[in-house]
Amino acid sequence: MKHPPPMTWLSLASAEIIERDDLNNDIIDVLRAFGRDDADAPGPANLNPDCIFCTDEKVHHDAISHLQNRIATELLDEIDADQAQMFGRRFASISSLLRAADKDNEADESISTDQLLRLALHRRTVQILSTTDVTLSKQKALRVRAVVDFIWSQSLVLGLADSQRCQHAPTLVELVEKLELHTASSSQYNEFHPGFYHATLEGITRDYGPVHINILRINLRTSKCRMKCLDARESCTDLSTLTRKTGAVAAISGGFFLYSEPDIEVPSKRTDPVGLLVSDGQVCLPPVFRRAAIMQRRGKGSEDGLVDMEKIGMDGVKCILKLSSGGDASTMQTLELVIDQKNVKCIHRGNAEVFVVAKKDHIGLAIVGKKVVAVSSTKLNVPLAGFVLSFPTNLAPIGCILDDDDVLITVQYELPFELHDAMAGGPLFFSDIDNDGNNSIDLKSEDFRGSAPPVTFSQDETFDRNLLPRMGVGTTKDGELCCVAVDGRNLDRALGLTLQGTSDLLKSLGCTKAMNLDGGSSKRMVLFDNQSGEHKVVCLSTTEIKANTESRPDPSRPVHSAILFLPPRKS
Repeated sequence: MKHPPPMTWLSLASAEIIERDDLNNDIIDVLRAFGRDDADAPGPANLNPDCIFCTDEKVHHDAISHLQNRIATELLDEIDADQAQMFGRRFASISSLLRAADKDNEADESISTDQLLRLALHRRTVQILSTTDVTLSKQKALRVRAVVDFIWSQSLVLGLADSQRCQHAPTLVELVEKLELHTASSSQYNEFHPGFYHATLEGITRDYGPVHINILRINLRTSKCRMKCLDARESCTDLSTLTRKTGAVAAISGGFFLYSEPDIEVPSKRTDPVGLLVSDGQVCLPPVFRRAAIMQRRGKGSEDGLVDMEKIGMDGVKCILKLSSGGDASTMQTLELVIDQKNVKCIHRGNAEVFVVAKKDHIGLAIVGKKVVAVSSTKLNVPLAGFVLSFPTNLAPIGCILDDDDVLITVQYELPFELHDAMAGGPLFFSDIDNDGNNSIDLKSEDFRGSAPPVTFSQDETFDRNLLPRMGVGTTKDGELCCVAVDGRNLDRALGLTLQGTSDLLKSLGCTKAMNLDGGSSKRMVLFDNQSGEHKVVCLSTTEIKANTESRPDPSRPVHSAILFLPPRKS
């Protein structure tokens, strides 16, 4: 005889939603998220969010503080104390907002949407923190961060569906069209420097609620703008100060960096940039992952100075290895290897975490940046933001023993084409000439998979349903560069966008190519202010979650990589 499945908080909540006409059935999918199946819903079989103990139905009278403290302490094995405390504060902010909204309707004794969302937030957080699964126990920080952002986003999406404030408002794209923001000639734009235009898109939309988006348009032909990509940690991580020191007209935050990954090992460290970085013609970091990159060529050609975007990977990249015995320059030997030629291969974290050297006459080098960190003819751990270079041993200089401890190896890189400045981000939103034959967002095709950083993209469990602060860039057929700094985490002024929403925004602004850069708390845009003569941050800070009435100061995360837009050099 087949027994009915055991009752869980999820089955009780689902039954309540189905029976009620006043509850949106989409809530069921929200409650199911972060569980393997409908039976994967541990915790007391009731609908009280404050019953947070796994084994009984005791109500915790300060459940929010209890779970905030658990987050701040139990994530320390994976991330630093500042991050753990920030994730705890975000959890507490969202739970408190949902509780306050539920109390506003406490005259109605029935279960509310806000109570169900708070139930899911608490139960899934406890489930994540209490897991004994070997793999998931190393991803607690990633998953707590994700579930908090997810519940927040879905509470906003469900609220928009019921909001009379938004029902008759235009969509985001319609608002762009209404204000004619697809052209710099619109009265909404201020030309604050020759060829540099700025507008703030602010208002209520039907699909994303309140929006606050800063738009920077640069006419690359008339401005003769020079783009400079750099690792900001080498100079200044305050973007306003960096922009002033370099004499840039404007600047935006750049690509991804190591942050929430649990297995960052020396020589890598938290805040290291991820992916391609070319600065002043020098390849600082190779394109380990085949991802969209923003780039500029400079020289004598007719198209030099224009900015382009395309997916760039390791195919055809030349790795120039300098080998010396004990650091003695007189013993220096050079080995040049081109990826995907003569059985030379690149293996990164999107492919595997451990690489086994399958052929007897091959060897592997584990490389991070310009350093070889391990050599083996059997197997190697694949570095988090680096790669394993595998090749036949007969390509090495005669008499060179690569796996000798006395042999020091450094690496330089040459791309198969010349770039002056470039920085990886991803994914590519769309392209008029997409080299993969499609114009849809495809994370896996850009190596956002496996344990490739950032894991917030590679191991995303929300399928682009989170409303978050975003940074996007695009180019138009008229030779303009368009940058959008999308604010979020502010209940009154800006909820944020999905990746698809950011893509739609850039397309509505007239872009024919567009891509994503790092968003979240790192998103930043700085412009030169003619009136004050200062370089100012124009976007809202988005580190903490804010409710309608809050005006407390909000700390800004340092910018670890930056893209500067400079005027032409004086002749």
